[in-house]
Amino acid sequence: MGGPIEAVMVGAGNRGFLVFGDYALRHPDQLRFVAVAEPDEGRRERFARAHDIPRERQFGSWEELLAASPAAEAAFNATMDRAHHPSTVALLAAGYHV
Repeated sequence: MGGPIEAVMVGAGNRGFLVFGDYALRHPDQLRFVAVAEPDEGRRERFARAHDIPRERQFGSWEELLAASPAAEAAFNATMDRAHHPSTVALLAAGYHV
């Protein structure tokens, strides 16, 4: 393996921050988050700070993230259940491994 998988985080609440985000912090050789999409500004900023994600790679929605198309091979979708299906379909259509 040539380095960590680079991924975007969609949904930075408890699942995104505490589960997947924590895994990345404990295993930086395996996973690195390079962008975050989260409508709650506080949660978005908390995730971005923890993962050193610059402001230009922080998005208020998954739609904004897809419009900007930040370079990453994978996406972790930790959105609320009601948004999970449409966002996953869109991420897959954009070429992300979800």
